[in-house]
Amino acid sequence: MAFSNLRRLWSRWHDSKDSALVMDTLLVVPEDTAELAQRNRWLIEVAYWLRRPERDFIDDGQHPEHARLKAFLKTLEQRPDVKVKIARLLRSILRDNDSLSLLCDTGVATKPSFWGEMFDRLRHRFVPTPPSQPELAAVVALGFVGEHDANWIHDLDREVLQALFDLVRDDQDLTLQNRLWDDLAQAVRILISYVEAAGLSYSVRSRLRESSGQHSPFYQLSRLADLILVDKPKSHDSEHDQLVQQFRQVVDTCYLACDDVYAHLDEFGVSVDTVFQVETMRLRLARIELLLQAWLKRDDPTHYARLMADLVLTVQGRRSVGRLAEQSFALLSRKVVERSAEAGEHYITETQEEYWRMFRKALGGGGVVAGTVYLKFLIINLGIARFFENILQAVNYAGSFLLIQFASFTLATKQPAMTAPALAQLLDEVKSTEGREKFLDRAMAIIRTQFASILGNLAMVIPVAIVVQIVIWVLFGFPSMTQTRALSVIDSVSPFSFAIVYAAFTGVLLWLSSLIAGLADNWFVLHHVEDVIRYNRRLNIVFGAERAAKWGAWWRENIAVVAANVSLGLLLVYGPAFVGFLGIGMDVRHVTLSAGSFAAAATALGWTVFLKFGFWLGILGIFLIGLINVVVSFAFAFNMALRSRDLPKVDRHELYLALRDRVRAQFKTLSLPKKTQ
Repeated sequence: MAFSNLRRLWSRWHDSKDSALVMDTLLVVPEDTAELAQRNRWLIEVAYWLRRPERDFIDDGQHPEHARLKAFLKTLEQRPDVKVKIARLLRSILRDNDSLSLLCDTGVATKPSFWGEMFDRLRHRFVPTPPSQPELAAVVALGFVGEHDANWIHDLDREVLQALFDLVRDDQDLTLQNRLWDDLAQAVRILISYVEAAGLSYSVRSRLRESSGQHSPFYQLSRLADLILVDKPKSHDSEHDQLVQQFRQVVDTCYLACDDVYAHLDEFGVSVDTVFQVETMRLRLARIELLLQAWLKRDDPTHYARLMADLVLTVQGRRSVGRLAEQSFALLSRKVVERSAEAGEHYITETQEEYWRMFRKALGGGGVVAGTVYLKFLIINLGIARFFENILQAVNYAGSFLLIQFASFTLATKQPAMTAPALAQLLDEVKSTEGREKFLDRAMAIIRTQFASILGNLAMVIPVAIVVQIVIWVLFGFPSMTQTRALSVIDSVSPFSFAIVYAAFTGVLLWLSSLIAGLADNWFVLHHVEDVIRYNRRLNIVFGAERAAKWGAWWRENIAVVAANVSLGLLLVYGPAFVGFLGIGMDVRHVTLSAGSFAAAATALGWTVFLKFGFWLGILGIFLIGLINVVVSFAFAFNMALRSRDLPKVDRHELYLALRDRVRAQFKTLSLPKKTQ
């Protein structure tokens, strides 16, 4: 019984999303003196009725809402008494609700920072303004919730708009009409004050070519607006038309100033709050243009429809926290992607010479990792507290990765997160045949390079791990691990264990380390840390000006490298610990580290290991771990790069198919260097 009631309640809750009253119910109109909440709710129900999914009226070929609205207006013409009541009701709603919040703040961020706006959106999403409040913005936000509402409002024909305009207008009393026009003018002035404050702020002003306030286009907006919004414009008033034209030119100049800010961000670092501020400014400039046009052409209802469509669209956009994050972090993600792409160019080989050079670098990386493996076993055998063991393991990993980097060696699994953005940079050219071929050639080069790196890492880490284990056995009379421990290590890489899941998790960590590197590089540039170090008074006294300058330049050159390697070491140790804190058992499986551990464990078991089925499963597991490490980290990095370039899904699918065909056609060349022409 209880289950049945819950099921019924859930069904009613689900159906309530698109439910609406019938027309006969809507024609029972509240009095214009009724409570404001009752009147506002009636208007909200009308909006839901217009959008109801049932097509009980003939579609006009564009939007079913149009047909429904026309039927409603036709019914009012047939019932003049109801028409009069509805006209009075609509005028009372417009009279008793504040319209300035709708015109100025609807769909536009009202908080000065990204995080403040995000929390404000979350609050409005779960605790919206009730219809009892005298805010026209709340009525619009509660009534127009459909994703296509803005479209059908924008496409309303002049006949329907004029009918709605005439319905609300009262030729006997122009008080309401004049107030609404005054609200339009006041909204323009308020929005201009917001734009001026943002445009003349230091975060924006310092990034403009012309930073002087008097010469800034934002400084001129209010002066021109005051001249324009004096009175209703007369027809054929050339002086007034000239002022309007001048105002629009200044608005265009403001847009160009916003572009200058973006150019500066792209060159010198991205601040999320600054991006948020500029995006909000652009939205307000667009709103100013719509409001001004509606004020200038106040007798033309089409401009009100465009304004209303924009308000509805921005209201829906402001509900979305994801859209806010996407807008504010778009430039940051692109900056990170471009930084990774610059680093990734060093990991792509085109010729035989470059291929074998990468192979030799990978051999060096494998040798270092072999040492890392035995240090890992040593730390485990110390039997110290887990807290201190994790710290030592993180230092071991981070130190090894830094050694590989500064010794000009390479670690295969770190490459995909760098090479994916480098590949994505070619996406702007893929629409041409030449650009697509270039993209496919680069993709094949990346695959070959990755194969060379993995092969080089494994070709060194496995024999070195074996030799070291034999040396330990000869010197001390026993291997570095017990047979039980060795069997556990071999079983840990079996494809029938959770090794595949752990390998995918490790791929995510590899991508995160590259993301952290890009963020660190952006932070370093944004806050001029190089100059902070260079001109630090105490550093200059202790080391001298020249050494301080060199130290700052070194950090500028290597901050991303250090951040990537240190963060990867920390992530490999504390990533599983964090996930484990959430109640999910997780571990890491890095192909080179796993291969070294596997070789050491197999050697500890002696020649009999070849007779064990788990040994051969482990070899297959190592191959799968490497494949998943590379594929997952590459996929995450490439997807981020794609999103930063807004490539349509159709184009992405065509690229995937083209790459698949290229791989099939040139499969034999994937593991071999290209012959030099």
